[in-house]
Amino acid sequence: MIDEQHPHKIRSGAFHEANALHSFFFGEPLSSSATTQPTTRRPKNERMCMGGHRDPIYGTAFSPDGKYLATASEDSTVRIWLVQSHKLVATLSEGMDTNYECLRVAWMKTAHGNSSPTPPQNGDCGVEKYVLASAGADGIVRLWSAVEKSEEQKLNWQCVGVLNHFVEDEEERPQIYALQFIQSLSYPNLDIMLTSAHDSVYLWTIEANDEESSSESPNAMRKKFLSLLSIPFSHLDDVAQTHQFGGPRNPENELYVFDASYNESNDLLAAALSDGTCRVISLAASNDDEEENMQREQCVLSLPPGYFGDRGGHLTAVEWDSSGTRLATCIASGRVILWYLENVGIDNSISLRPSVVSILDGGSGRQIFGAKYCCGKNEELLLTWGVEGKVSVWDSYSVGEVMSPICTLISHTDYPIFSLDITQTGAKRSIAVGGGKDGGFLGVAAYLYDISILSFDKPSSYPNT
Repeated sequence: MIDEQHPHKIRSGAFHEANALHSFFFGEPLSSSATTQPTTRRPKNERMCMGGHRDPIYGTAFSPDGKYLATASEDSTVRIWLVQSHKLVATLSEGMDTNYECLRVAWMKTAHGNSSPTPPQNGDCGVEKYVLASAGADGIVRLWSAVEKSEEQKLNWQCVGVLNHFVEDEEERPQIYALQFIQSLSYPNLDIMLTSAHDSVYLWTIEANDEESSSESPNAMRKKFLSLLSIPFSHLDDVAQTHQFGGPRNPENELYVFDASYNESNDLLAAALSDGTCRVISLAASNDDEEENMQREQCVLSLPPGYFGDRGGHLTAVEWDSSGTRLATCIASGRVILWYLENVGIDNSISLRPSVVSILDGGSGRQIFGAKYCCGKNEELLLTWGVEGKVSVWDSYSVGEVMSPICTLISHTDYPIFSLDITQTGAKRSIAVGGGKDGGFLGVAAYLYDISILSFDKPSSYPNT
C-alpha cells in the first residue's frame, strides 16, 4: 500500500510554490532549515478582522467575487467583512438561537455567473447581489439575501429562508457539518445546496417563494427549499474493520457525517464518516437501479482501525483536488491520507480504483480540522490546519509516509484553527483563517493574508518510486 522505506522527495514545483508563499508571509525565501523547523513568527502580511465575534470562529467563506468574507461563530452570529479594508460591514443574527453555535457558511454562485438565484432587477427596490447560507448546531440552515439599492450603494441583509433538519420532538438536534453550493452534471441548470445531518447527506434546490415575498424588499423575495435527494449511510457489513466513534458516549455506535465535498469534474461526492471511512458516491443514477434517483456507491476509502493505535480514527474532513482524481481525508489522529482515484470504467462508465499514495504525519497526534489543495495550475501544495493553531504546507504529490511539512505559514499556539478558505481575484490571492478560544474584551479575530499569484505550470505527477 505504502512504501515506507521510500525517502520523501519534495518536487521542484512544490518547493517553488511553497517558497513563493513563504516569501509573501515572511519577506524572505524558504531556506533548507525552514523545511524542518516550524516558525513561530507572525507573518508580515497578516491582517486582523477584529471587533466582531465574541467566541471561536468555526466557518469562513469568501464571496464568489472575493470582495467579502463571511465568518460563522460559536456566538450564534454570522459576520460579513470587507476584504479590502478587513472591516466589519454586517452582522447576521435574525432568528438565531443563542443556545446553539453557528458552524458553517457558504455563498451561492449560479450557473449563469450571477451570485444569487434572483435575476437582476431595476428600480428603487434594488438588486439582490448575494445569497449566503449559514448552518448551525441547531439543525437549521438559514438563507440570507443582500440587496443593494443604487442610491445607497450599500448592502442590506435579511433572512429569506429557513430549512429545518430535525423533527420537532427530537431530544437532540443534528449538527450540520457540511454546507456547500454545487452545480452537478447530473442536474444541469440547477443551483443545489448540499447539507448533512446525522448519518445522511442531502441535496436541495432553492426557488423563489412568491407567496411569502417581502413587501419591503421585493427583490429579496423569500426562498423555499425543495428536496432533491437524500443519501443515508450505514455501517459496513464488517463493523470490526471500522472505527467506533464516541466509545461509551455512543453505546449504539450511531454513524455521523462530519464533512462532505462534491467535485464538479467527476460528479462525485465524498463523505467523511465517524466510522473512519470515506464514502464516494456518484450523483449520476445507475442504469441498473430500478428507482429513478437511486445512487451508486463507487468505493469506500478506509485504513484498518488498528493502524493508528489509540490516536483516534474518525474522519474530520475530506477535500477533492480540482481534477477529481486526488482526495485528502483528515483523521482525528492528526494524520492526513492522500488518495489517488483511478477510473477504470469503460464506455463512459465510472469504476473507481482507489489507492493510498501518502500519509502526512506531523507527529503530534493533535486533531486536524481540514485540508485544501492550492497553488499553481496543478495544485502543487496541500494546506492543513488544526487544533495546534498551525497552517502547514505539504507537497500535494507526496509519496510514502511524510513526517514533516515543507514549511509552516501560521503558528498561533493560543488560537486553534477550525476553518480556512482561499479566494483568487485577478493576480491576487487571499487566505482567511478562523478559530480561537473564548474571547475576552477584544473578542476573537479572523485573519487575512494577501499574496500575489506565482504559478509553476510544468505538468505535475507523482515522483517515480
